[in-house]
Amino acid sequence: MPALVKISVALFVAGEVFIFAAVGAASWPVLVGWVVAALVVAGVAQLVRRPVSRVILAALLFPACAITVFEGGLFFVPAAAALFLAAVMDHRHHGHVVAIGR
Repeated sequence: MPALVKISVALFVAGEVFIFAAVGAASWPVLVGWVVAALVVAGVAQLVRRPVSRVILAALLFPACAITVFEGGLFFVPAAAALFLAAVMDHRHHGHVVAIGR
């Protein structure tokens, strides 16, 4: 697992912990929902083979976090950003970078 993906997981867990600390035991339905959503994203990311598709998938997490703001979506923006950076780095590693301005 790449370091940025590990950081993304750590940031996700930190978001979960923060929501639990702020709301308490009543937040369990929201926390379970976010875990299910994270598992779905991880499952889809495993199925996607093309690096550019992983970048697109990771980029779609930003509007998803904004749409779910009332369910704590903004707490997961740092995790989405780390996952996006990991996807971009993977995309560049595979040599699919287009030189701009050259």
